[in-house]
Amino acid sequence: MKANISLALNGILLLAVAYLFSQHLSSGSKEPAGGGAAAAETSAPLNIVFVNADTLFNKYEYFRQQQDALEKRQAEAGQRLNQKGAALENEFRAVQQKIQEGLLAPSQIADEEKRLGQKQQALMAEQEKLSKELVAETQRIQLQLETELRQSLDEMRKRRGYDYILQYGQGSSVLLAADSLDITTEVLEILNQKKPEGEEKASGN
Repeated sequence: MKANISLALNGILLLAVAYLFSQHLSSGSKEPAGGGAAAAETSAPLNIVFVNADTLFNKYEYFRQQQDALEKRQAEAGQRLNQKGAALENEFRAVQQKIQEGLLAPSQIADEEKRLGQKQQALMAEQEKLSKELVAETQRIQLQLETELRQSLDEMRKRRGYDYILQYGQGSSVLLAADSLDITTEVLEILNQKKPEGEEKASGN
């Protein structure tokens, strides 16, 4: 689960970066025609910074809380299903033992097969339901993180005049970057101080 969420975070960062690229390019495309050469000669160098995805993943407190809660729920659900599965398996073995010893009449065997089959179907349905709930919760966390990250990066870009905010970390296309361009710590401070919208509404009730 940690690996999956880490990959999801990288994907969210890519989405946020792509959004910032599109914002910058759309604003840059409004320059008058014919002024490109003069602008290139007089304009300042591009203001480029980066966010370390691995550090962000490890130190964004709210995201880690959500991740830990999801992993705990997944572990508890798995343990509960395993216990039910083991109990059902024991019932199967007990019925099979009775059949081998000739303790059950044909009608009783049919009833037991029907009963155990229904319990097996119910267990499979419960497993499928829990799986869907966990997937939905994972998607909710990812969407919330994407929204928070995109808003924070966009606000920072406008305030600091950044042209590009790149993603740096495992799986990114940036191979090397100067430490002086790293704004991860500042992004983390903003994210950790800012309550997600859903949390604010919940605390306000």
